[in-house]
Amino acid sequence: MDGTFAQALAEWSGFYTLMGSAAATLLGLLFVAVSMRLNIFHQSEVADVRDFAAFTFGTFLVAIAVAGLAIAPHAHRFTLALSLLSVGIVALFAIAWIARVWIRLNLSAAGSRSGSAPDEWRGSAYLLAMSGPYAGLIAAVALLWRSHPGALGWLAVVEGWLLITGTVAAWVMLSHAGGAPASADTSDTPGG
Repeated sequence: MDGTFAQALAEWSGFYTLMGSAAATLLGLLFVAVSMRLNIFHQSEVADVRDFAAFTFGTFLVAIAVAGLAIAPHAHRFTLALSLLSVGIVALFAIAWIARVWIRLNLSAAGSRSGSAPDEWRGSAYLLAMSGPYAGLIAAVALLWRSHPGALGWLAVVEGWLLITGTVAAWVMLSHAGGAPASADTSDTPGG
């Protein structure tokens, strides 16, 4: 085992333990929030909420995986790099799939509105922001592979970026879901 790498990894173990715990907690809260509004996933008016939920779920899972891999014992930095590369590649494919569905849904909704160009720019900005942590993960893998001394620090930045991105996506999803029309018809109730 590379003693320098093992020592550097041990110095970061508290941070990754904290980040993994935070990601697991946020994932649990996501389940609670989604379970309180399960009916929204069947409403066509807010179909993109499903995609934001999937993205948020995946982001927190990747954050847990990165933290777990960072605190697991490794014989050499290459085993950590290869493990993180696998996670990064799978995550990028998942982002591409979610983005394709999300863009398709939003473009079809924008087709019925006039002046939809700003929505296309916003969608591109969301996609770029959503892909950022995963591109950062691939960069951290490259730094690990080259035995760069700042590799674990960059991986820590990526871990924080994953938590922020997942939290923002959860907020967008929940705020969008909160504006959804109620599934029950209240026109026949008194005062409704």
